Amino acid sequence: MNDLSLDRIRKIRNFESLVKFLREELNWKLDEEDIEDLTFEYEPEELGIDPKSAVKIREIRQLRPFAAHQPWGIFYLDFEPKDLPVVVLRRVLRALVVRRRQSANPAGRPAWQLHDLLFISSYGEKNSRAITFVHFKEDEYGNLPALKVIGWDAQDTPLHIDQCIQELGRLRFDSGLSPDEWRKSWSSAFTLRHREAISTSKQLASELAMLAGRIRRRIRAVLCVESIQGPVRCLFKACQETLLHDLDEDRFADMFAQTVAYGLFSARCSRPAGLIAENLTDMIPESNLFLRELLSTFFSVGGKKGKIDFDEFGINDVVEMLRDANMDAVLRDFGDRNPHEDPVIHFYEGFLKQYDADQKIRRGAFYTPRPVVSFIVRSVHEILRKDFGLKYGLADTTTWGEMLIQHKDMKIPERISKDMPFVQILDPAVGTGTFLVEVIDLIYMTMAEKWDNEGKDVKECWNDYVP
Repeated sequence: MNDLSLDRIRKIRNFESLVKFLREELNWKLDEEDIEDLTFEYEPEELGIDPKSAVKIREIRQLRPFAAHQPWGIFYLDFEPKDLPVVVLRRVLRALVVRRRQSANPAGRPAWQLHDLLFISSYGEKNSRAITFVHFKEDEYGNLPALKVIGWDAQDTPLHIDQCIQELGRLRFDSGLSPDEWRKSWSSAFTLRHREAISTSKQLASELAMLAGRIRRRIRAVLCVESIQGPVRCLFKACQETLLHDLDEDRFADMFAQTVAYGLFSARCSRPAGLIAENLTDMIPESNLFLRELLSTFFSVGGKKGKIDFDEFGINDVVEMLRDANMDAVLRDFGDRNPHEDPVIHFYEGFLKQYDADQKIRRGAFYTPRPVVSFIVRSVHEILRKDFGLKYGLADTTTWGEMLIQHKDMKIPERISKDMPFVQILDPAVGTGTFLVEVIDLIYMTMAEKWDNEGKDVKECWNDYVP
């Protein structure tokens, strides 16, 4: 069997070319030449699909079993929309899955176990139809069945295309497999990774960046078609009014994608047991209230029971990837490369480089090593002590008025009052806050030593010292 290639995949334009691909490239035993003899055709109403959803479906076909022991129910769905309509797919799934109560299964309608269903979906414009293989898996945390896809579009990277080709190769038919082996073989094609779970910080940055890019593209696509009352457009408007008045749609999509991806990464770092979709925002560490509140705002217009479908925007893909990642190994790998650094803070540079290298340069998101930061901060601390006579350096609370008394030749700058502290910390390119963290640590150590020598309670004094 020849290896699959991008050229072969791109020739799939309609059901006929799909059948040819499945027969010649994946060895599916689809021997009938007449399409009608290969399939059972359904009307949406036969599967209990409501009229509102049915208008998005051009046709539904079930491929006739091509092996005596075939456990799989294989369906081809031709959709009208430009994007894969996840909600409609879920309704088709619901119609075909065996119900727990026998009386709930409509008489005469075929039914399968959820893990035995495979959907091949076609959607998009006439000259750029996309083919996506879809499989649902039970979610061990009790959420909606997890949607797994093998699909691609013109914006995907060569790396992603190569991954799709490898995954499609697992869908080759092997007559020597038992039904259970067949299930396991085909099901293994629908995964976010190959061979092993993510275990290095570089792998995680690359995967998270790819998924964030996908979320960004999907948000952009929704904004193009959603009405002014739509949930995403309402969120966009709210962000314009409360955060950035000049925010445009591209920057909003970017902000949404990065906040979701990095917020979930932050939550995963603090939750060794993994993530649960129902309370993602509660898992953000309380030490990062801004991120927690922003993510909560983004999710408040949707979620499992709301208006935003986590599958549709690819949010569940991020949850599942982070849930499955070997986070202990990732954090160990990060620690080996960046000892004494907080991964949640300093992982961002690597993530942004993979997500949008040009944006990384524009924003000046370049990580300064901790030893360099420490040297710079301590140098300023010593200059304040020796050259300006400030005993406590960066921690000193001497005012401008007091400095003028000590230094007769000193002039007070415009718009500065005499009762303002002489030492003030300003970091105009704060980035991940490396310098501010080092400054605060140094101030704390300086003042703690002073209070300890005076026999005072350090914690109580620190709370009084910090406004």
